[in-house]
Amino acid sequence: MAQHKQLTWTELRVGLFVLAGAALLVVVIFYVTGGSSALGPKYRVHTFLPEVDGLTIGAPVRLDGVEIGNVENIQMAQPAAGAQLSLMQSIRVDLRLQEEYKNYIRTDSTAGLITEGLLGNRYVDIDRGFTGTVLNNGEAIPGREEKAIKMVVERSADVLQNLDLITRQASEIMTGVREGRGSIGKLLVDEEAYASLNNTLSTVNQMVAGVMEGKGSLGKLVATDELYTRVDSATKRLDDVLAAVQTQQGTLGKIIYDPSFHDSARKLIDNGNAVFDDVRSGRGTLGKLATDDSLFLQYKQVGENLSLATARLNSQQGTAGRLFTDPQFYDNMTGLAGDMRLLIGDFRKEPNKFLRVKFSLF
Repeated sequence: MAQHKQLTWTELRVGLFVLAGAALLVVVIFYVTGGSSALGPKYRVHTFLPEVDGLTIGAPVRLDGVEIGNVENIQMAQPAAGAQLSLMQSIRVDLRLQEEYKNYIRTDSTAGLITEGLLGNRYVDIDRGFTGTVLNNGEAIPGREEKAIKMVVERSADVLQNLDLITRQASEIMTGVREGRGSIGKLLVDEEAYASLNNTLSTVNQMVAGVMEGKGSLGKLVATDELYTRVDSATKRLDDVLAAVQTQQGTLGKIIYDPSFHDSARKLIDNGNAVFDDVRSGRGTLGKLATDDSLFLQYKQVGENLSLATARLNSQQGTAGRLFTDPQFYDNMTGLAGDMRLLIGDFRKEPNKFLRVKFSLF
């Protein structure tokens, strides 16, 4: 008679752990191959890319950042019969996508590669379509060119090369400084420069000590209370002035607080406005001078007459013109002045000769 072996609790527990591990492995495989919806309906499309460096089978496929599937296959593209293969269609990438996102992937969508971070994994990114026709199973999504990570690495290499050059130049500069070359080098290693700087610092220390002791103008400002006393006295006087103004004392106080001054100023302004109104309306002598054109016309006529008279003088017309420009008149006047001078001289010498009076009786 056959005997049935009874399972121990240890053997049962090991079996349960194995089953749980297998189930966990299946779940992980589903997540890796298709995400949380791996058991849902799928459809397949493909795209052509110029390069797929760093892209692996099973890499995620995202629609505007939302994961909708994974890469199913990567292979070299085969040109159609009679067609020439282009650089943009050198690699074919087959995609397995969740069918619930089918209406978002249209003929105006594009597919390209995106790198997560600087050195992260690459995945396929699809731009959502809006106006195109929905792509069916087996159709192609237009591909777009992306900058590969190697371009970033090449640029990083250039940056590193420049940094290396800068580092070597900085090292040469520091070597020159340590050897005493250049202004900074001489300042650091030259004893004379050190002595000069030390003397300068000593002089500055002496000046500061003199200031602290109250020597010199700056010292008196810092160490004595004279300036403070003057400022305090001026402040007190200013306070007295302000107090006097507030108590309506003095001219300024009366100007600020006396309403009669305001009334007088207001009256003066009103009178001034009235005067200006009279001037603008042409009333009074000032108004007529400001608004009447007859005075201006008279001045203009006088100016024209003066200009005409000046022109006649310059042209030697009339008696006045000849008086100013005729040389004969000048000679006659000079001779007359000479004769008058002789006559006055004779008169002074013999006045009786010119003042003789003769009386006769009938």
